[in-house]
Amino acid sequence: MRDPKLAPERSSTALPLIFYGRIIHSTSRTEVTILSKASLGINKDGKIAFVETAHVSPAEAAKRHHGFGNASIIHLKPLQFLFPGLIDTHMHAPQYPNISLGMEGDLKEWCEGWTDPIEASYSDTSKAGRVYPAMVSNLLTNGTTTVAYNSSIHPDATNVLAEICKEKGQRAIIGKLCIETGATHGNMEKSVEQSLKDEQKVVEHILNKVDPKGELVLPCIQPRAGSYVSESLMSGLGKLCHNATDEKSGLRIQAHMCETPLEVSNMHALHPGYQSYADMYNHHGLFGPRTILAHCIHLTDRDIDVMAERGVGVAHNANSNTCLRDGWCRVRRLLERGVKVGLGTDCSAGYSISILNAIRQASNVSRHLAISTGDEKWVLKFEELVYLATMGGAEVCSLSDRVGNFETGKEFDALVVDVGLDDNINVQGWEHDEEAMLKKWVFMGDDRSIRKVFVAGKLVAGKDTEAQKSGAMWMAS
Repeated sequence: MRDPKLAPERSSTALPLIFYGRIIHSTSRTEVTILSKASLGINKDGKIAFVETAHVSPAEAAKRHHGFGNASIIHLKPLQFLFPGLIDTHMHAPQYPNISLGMEGDLKEWCEGWTDPIEASYSDTSKAGRVYPAMVSNLLTNGTTTVAYNSSIHPDATNVLAEICKEKGQRAIIGKLCIETGATHGNMEKSVEQSLKDEQKVVEHILNKVDPKGELVLPCIQPRAGSYVSESLMSGLGKLCHNATDEKSGLRIQAHMCETPLEVSNMHALHPGYQSYADMYNHHGLFGPRTILAHCIHLTDRDIDVMAERGVGVAHNANSNTCLRDGWCRVRRLLERGVKVGLGTDCSAGYSISILNAIRQASNVSRHLAISTGDEKWVLKFEELVYLATMGGAEVCSLSDRVGNFETGKEFDALVVDVGLDDNINVQGWEHDEEAMLKKWVFMGDDRSIRKVFVAGKLVAGKDTEAQKSGAMWMAS
């Protein structure tokens, strides 16, 4: 039975809704905007209708905006703030049970000893039903509202993942992985024809059955990498997503690129005659503004030229790149050339599903580059790190018109963060320094400090019970 001191359940979930208190979001790569006291209104469609400053009370804001006359008003506590939902631009769903395992080896050893066996096991579709619900719930609890998932070669298991994401309210990009050669433990498809047929099956299932309106779950084409997909299959995938460069209607694409020198060498052996890795993908029509490329560590100047020209995005996976000793992605170089960059966890090569961890690892990798080169330019500033985790990720996923910050008209993907609940976030003495509060959460926080998670205005994860026990009650009027 709910404590009578708590706001009614509808006050935290029913729309329209107004939050009043501290609002923090990234407004550019160089600026994090902190509104100390502001009213943010979410309309009945789950979109941000307005953001009013401290000079306007939430009650006044409700009167000024059509449709908010009967809106619930949530007053955030002094050490709480609203923050945009975190975006994971690269995560391997079938590898979730393997997190923290196999890091003793390099990429090749890890793929053969751990990745191929676990991915091949999803030929048993029931395994997807056992693994994926807990995984999606855990990601939401950790504040990840959008994920670009890599799946396995199995269409039925991939469709289960799509269904679970829609059911639990997580925004997701999902496609069946295509592997024709180079893998072990039977983790390969029988033929080019079967691979293309199964990829089309997943695309149609998502578009026609899982999410016909494209509200949350979006399909993609997914070659594992150039070293695993032949010219014939790569060409077929390009034809399958011939509209991928169309910003309005094309399918999204996910692929790995330039992860290790060996992987690059294997790609050229399988696809001879191309000037660069990027030229190979681009030749087959797989490069465009909806393309997400994981890793991009060992790039040539030619790679970056083609990437910038075609508008592709990069998923920077600092944790996994360090664990498997792949190398350091030079994020500064990409940003300076106008290439979009977001953050990925790359589980299970990365040992944490938290994008907060991804921020910290990206910060460390940039500093290691500065140490190794003696050049401070590589260091990513705090504002840039926040951007990469939110707006940068939205850009990489081609969702920046819908999510990433709290601009009016975007969908309300958001976290209610409380830095006053957990012993691990020591804000004592810094309660009135809002930038310090944010930095302490980014570098010290975890799922315990994320009290509520919203996607498209709907509450998809929360901690009412814990909040009640701690006495951190929400106040509603």
